[in-house]
Amino acid sequence: MDAKDIKDILVVNPGSTSTKITIFTNDNKDIAYEENVIHDEQKILEFPTVASQKNYRKEMILDLLDKAGYDLKNITAVVGRGGMLFGLEGGGYQINEKMYNKMASPELPQHASSLGALLAYSIAEPLGVPSYIYDSTMGCDLLDIAKITGISEIEKYGATHLLNSRAMAISYAKSKGKDYKDMNFINCHMGGGTTANAMRHGKVIDVAAYDDGPMAPERSGGVPLLLFNKLCFDGKHTEEDMEKLIAGKGGLYSYLGTKDCRDVEKMIDDGDHYAAMIYEAMAFQVAKSIAGLSCALEGKVDVIILTGGVAYSDRLTDEIKKYCGHIAPIEVMPGEKEMEALANGTLRMLKGEEETKIL
Repeated sequence: MDAKDIKDILVVNPGSTSTKITIFTNDNKDIAYEENVIHDEQKILEFPTVASQKNYRKEMILDLLDKAGYDLKNITAVVGRGGMLFGLEGGGYQINEKMYNKMASPELPQHASSLGALLAYSIAEPLGVPSYIYDSTMGCDLLDIAKITGISEIEKYGATHLLNSRAMAISYAKSKGKDYKDMNFINCHMGGGTTANAMRHGKVIDVAAYDDGPMAPERSGGVPLLLFNKLCFDGKHTEEDMEKLIAGKGGLYSYLGTKDCRDVEKMIDDGDHYAAMIYEAMAFQVAKSIAGLSCALEGKVDVIILTGGVAYSDRLTDEIKKYCGHIAPIEVMPGEKEMEALANGTLRMLKGEEETKIL
């Protein structure tokens, strides 16, 4: 597509109880509209599956744009956050009916990110414009040996915060006057869940995911299987209980009753030595995951990037540096740039600068 024919790109990024909406214009240099809607958690809980929320969130988005007086005819493309569909590669995909149906399947892990494709497609289709996802959570290119788990019936899948990882890697490389595809990164995104990945030539070749990597504010990370197995069959925990221990009630929350690192730091400042130990343990586990991923890059690591909301904690990042700073330089790039990453990936596809994949 010729650059002069590209007008606005609508970006939709659904979270568990939020929907971020941004319209980028002028070659993504400006923002024409921006909103972060926080949903009533009880309302969200009324829906039996993630996919069943689509119409509720779609109508909300269109209503907001209408009230803002925005002309939908200016939209050239719609992009949504990539979902939990297995087998995707990194980069961008144009959404078709096949992908839409797969993303809507109740068999997928019930994660709000899958709504990105559903919302983008359902908004774009009536407008006659293309819709995309970019850097899906599952969009990795794992080494074959990285897929081996130790149990023949189970193959490791890549699940990581790829969208923000790539955005930060591109930003860092640009600051050094380099192409990020010529560098080796270990990216660690720390939020409610923490994932780390090894990136070579712009592709994620191994990951430490939220279920086999470090503990996080609300996720257990990898735990000893024999002990976990005992919990599963002790007669006291249901399957739902175990799933919540893995994601929702694990990590810091399991030990300290809070998912907010600011609360934990206040405990530490108030002299809580137990809280200090748990917080350091989280940093220790992050560092061990980073060290493990250095093997995938054969020790040739240009930089370790610490990102995500939890990276604002100097106390935590300093502890991580203490344990793994010998591996490579550590760059702290807190927060996330997911909306910009989705828009810029889409712009590159529209301009033909990057491959557009089709499922």
